[in-house]
Amino acid sequence: MMRTSFAIGAALILAVGLAACSQTPPPAPAAAVVAGPPPAPTLDQVKAATVTGVLEQPVTLAGGVYEGPPAQPGAASRPTLTLWLPTVGFANVDSAPGSEAVALLSTNSGGSGEFVYVAVFGIQDGKAVSLATAPVGDRVKLHKLWVEQGHIRMDVIEAGPKDPACCPTQLARKSFAIQGGALKQESSDVVGSLSVNLLSATDWMLAEMDGQPLGRTGHPPTLLVQYDKVVGFGGCNRYTGALKETSPGKITVGPLASTRKACPAAEMDLEDKFISRMNKVTSYTFLAGQLALTWGDKQGGGQLVFSK
Repeated sequence: MMRTSFAIGAALILAVGLAACSQTPPPAPAAAVVAGPPPAPTLDQVKAATVTGVLEQPVTLAGGVYEGPPAQPGAASRPTLTLWLPTVGFANVDSAPGSEAVALLSTNSGGSGEFVYVAVFGIQDGKAVSLATAPVGDRVKLHKLWVEQGHIRMDVIEAGPKDPACCPTQLARKSFAIQGGALKQESSDVVGSLSVNLLSATDWMLAEMDGQPLGRTGHPPTLLVQYDKVVGFGGCNRYTGALKETSPGKITVGPLASTRKACPAAEMDLEDKFISRMNKVTSYTFLAGQLALTWGDKQGGGQLVFSK
């Protein structure tokens, strides 16, 4: 009887063991998904961003521009908002993980004023929106913009105490930061006046001639200011010439002398137009951080716009 019980017990133990071995082990727990920082907006997204805090109502840009309906039916003037594309940059400015886009914009309602704002852009529901904006000033010209440890810094040309609003000559350094969810100006210090020295130590490259973007013909002309002269590449040859500042923002250039290398017709044509206009330059200013030289004579005039 004992042998029978022992045999039955051994068989039960063996059956239980085999059943346990045949069971599939439970799946390992899934690894926890760690959320990364939110994505920074792309340039294309910023060009199509919804902007609040500038015009009376939120507006959405198309290609970096918004144009509203006329203030009155049939009126020529209408509100516009323009993104200064050369100023768009990416950095962390809100202390939270991830980067935002920073840029300047300007608005105009048809008058002579151009009110400039600085804006911080982020992504909400997959689209770019302005997270915060702050005014910079009326008809302010930007010389330089950068982000330093979450603070937005800029060097601007603004109207001084004796300047007409149209023609600012006062150089100021401004600082902005996000405080309590709003973008606020921390400081604005006068640091000098408009001077041709601001153009030096920078290799400027021609980006636009008389309102037309430069084509892809050869290499673009360049400009380097060295004390009382300008040097650079004209499109085919190297050139050099005198530069004199007669008053803040007012200059004379040339006559320019250049080497005499022959190049394809398209490059020679570009150089001839560029050198001709450079010899007629009368003033300079800044457009969204780009250098603009204004030229003119009895037959007309225009602008040469250079990027860094």
